[in-house]
Amino acid sequence: MRAPLPDDHLPLRERLRDLRATLALVWQASPRHSLTYAATSLAGSALPAANLYVGKLLLDEVARAAQGGVAYTSLLTLLGAQVSLVVLGSLLSTVQSAAQQLLGDSLQHGVSRRILNKAATLSVENFENAETYDRLQQAYREVGSRPLGVATQLVSLGGAAVTLGSVGALMATLGPWVLPLVVLASVPGVVVGNRFGVEGYRMLRRQTHDARVQNYLGSLLTSDAHVKEVRLFGFEGELLRRWRDYYLGFRQHLVALVRRRAGWSFGAALLSALLIGLASALILRRAAAGEVSVGEFSVFVLGIAQVQSTVSSLLGGGSAVYQNLLYMRNLFDFLELPTRDLDAGEVWSGPIHTIEFREVGFRYPLTERDVLRGVSFTLRRGEALALVGENGAGKTTVVKLLTLLFVPTSGQILLNGQDAARFSPRSVQREMSIIFQDFGQYQLTARDNVALADAAQPEGAARVPAALERAGADFVAGLPEGLDTPLGRLFQGGRQLSGGQWQRLALARLYHRDASVLIFDEPTAALDARAEFDTIQALREQTRGRLTLLISHRFSTVRLADTIVVLEGGKVTERGTHAELMARGGHYAEMYTLQARGYSESVGPAS
Repeated sequence: MRAPLPDDHLPLRERLRDLRATLALVWQASPRHSLTYAATSLAGSALPAANLYVGKLLLDEVARAAQGGVAYTSLLTLLGAQVSLVVLGSLLSTVQSAAQQLLGDSLQHGVSRRILNKAATLSVENFENAETYDRLQQAYREVGSRPLGVATQLVSLGGAAVTLGSVGALMATLGPWVLPLVVLASVPGVVVGNRFGVEGYRMLRRQTHDARVQNYLGSLLTSDAHVKEVRLFGFEGELLRRWRDYYLGFRQHLVALVRRRAGWSFGAALLSALLIGLASALILRRAAAGEVSVGEFSVFVLGIAQVQSTVSSLLGGGSAVYQNLLYMRNLFDFLELPTRDLDAGEVWSGPIHTIEFREVGFRYPLTERDVLRGVSFTLRRGEALALVGENGAGKTTVVKLLTLLFVPTSGQILLNGQDAARFSPRSVQREMSIIFQDFGQYQLTARDNVALADAAQPEGAARVPAALERAGADFVAGLPEGLDTPLGRLFQGGRQLSGGQWQRLALARLYHRDASVLIFDEPTAALDARAEFDTIQALREQTRGRLTLLISHRFSTVRLADTIVVLEGGKVTERGTHAELMARGGHYAEMYTLQARGYSESVGPAS
C-alpha cells in the first residue's frame, strides 16, 4: 500500500476538496455576513483607481489654473468627487470590518463546536493515543484564524484583481514597459515569502510533539497539584533544564530559518529596487521630453506602491491560501478520525441481571500484544465479584470492556444471555455506575460534581443530598456555600478538597445514578482507615440487589466480594471465595499474606 503523502505534498484535487470544505464552514457560520464582507471588499477594490484618476485630473486642473485657464468651480467639483470617494471608502471599510468580526466570531464558535462534537464521538481508545492529542491540539490551534483566513484571502484575491486591472489600465497609458517592470518588481519578495512560509509550517509541524512536552514540563512547575513533590524532592532545576532543552532545540531551527529568510529577503528587495529604478528612469525620460503631465506623473508615483501592494496581494494571497489550507488539513485530519456511535444498535431497557465474559480477548490497535486472553467469568445480580491482580494485569481493561467503552477483539460479552454487541453502548451504560481509580475532580460546584452522573434527569439534583449521605460526604455541609460551593482552585472563590473528600464525591456520583450495575475501581484508595471501614460497610448495604464489580489492592475491600477472580498477564489464573483461594495457597494467598504481614509489622508493638 502506498505511504500517505505529507500534508504539503497532497495532490491538487485534495487541496481543492479542502478549499471547498473550508468555504462551506465559512458560509454555514453566517451566510449574511459572508456576503456582506465579500460585497464591500470587492466594491472597495475599485476605489484606488478612482482616487488616482480623480487626483490626476485635479493636479492637471491645478497646473492649468496656475496659467489662468480654469474656473474655481471646476476645481471644487473635482475636490468634492475626491472627498466623496474617501467617505465612501471609509463607509465600505467600516461595514467590511464589522462583517469580518462578526463572521469570525460565528466561525470560531461553529468550528469549536464541531471539534467538541467530534471529541465526544471518539472512542476511548483514541484518547489513549498520543497522536490523537497532537491532532486535537493542532485543530484547536487553527480554530481562531485559519478558516476565516482562507475566505478573506480569496475575497482579497478577487479584490486585488479588480484593483490591478483598474490601476494597471491607468499606468499602461504611461508607456508599454512601465507596468510590466513594476509588476515584475513585486515578484521576488512574494516568492521568498512563500518559500519560507511553507518551511515555517513544516518546522512547526515537526515541533508539535516537542512543544506539547515542553508545555507539560512548564505545567509541572506551575501546577498546585505537583508543587509539593516538586519542592520536596527539589527537582525544579531538572524540570527547568528539560524545558529549556526543548526550547533550545526549537530555537536552533528557528535561528537557521530566520537567517536564511533574511538573506533571501534582502536579495529580493535589492532586485525589486533595481526594477523600480529602471521604470522610473523611463518615466523621467518622457517627462524631460514634455510627454508626461503633472497628473500623469502622480499616477506613476502613487501607482507604484499600489501596484506592488496589489501584485503582492495576488501572489502572496494565493500562497497564503495554500499555506492556510495546509493548516486546515490539521483540522480536517482530526474531524476525519474514525468515530464510534454510542447510540448505534438496539436500545437496552430494564435492569441487567447477569454479565458474562466468554473467552474475551483484547488488543490495542496497531499493537501486537494481547492485553487480555481468553478471560471468562460471570457476574450475577445480588453478588459482588472482585478482580485482583498486580499492576498491568488487565483489570482496568476488563472494566472498559464491561462498560462497553472498548470492544473485544475476540470472544463475547453477554448481558442477560444476549450479545452486548447488539445493543447501543449508551443505552447499556445507563444501567451502570462507576467510580474510577482516576476519578474526575470537576472544578464545578459540589452539587454539580454529583448531579453530573444523571444530568439527563431534570429531577436528579433533588437526589444529590441522599447520594452524599450514602457516600459519607458529610463534609459538604460545612463548606462555605454548602452544595453550591465552587470546588478546586481553577476559578476564583473555589475551595480545594483533600484526596479523600474528592473520592467521597466520586462515590456520591456513583450512588446518584440508579443503576443495576455498580463498579468500584479502587474505591478506598484515598481514604483513611476509619473512612475506609465506613465505606466498606456502606458498600455492603448499597450493593444488595445489584451486580457489583470490585477492583482493589486492599484485601480488606476485596474480602467483601462473593467471588474473587485473579488476573495474571491478561489471563484468569484463579477464582473462588476468599477462603477457597487462601486454602489453595496460590498467587492470591501469597499477595494477601504479604499485605497482611506488612500491615501487622507496621502496627505491631514498639520495641
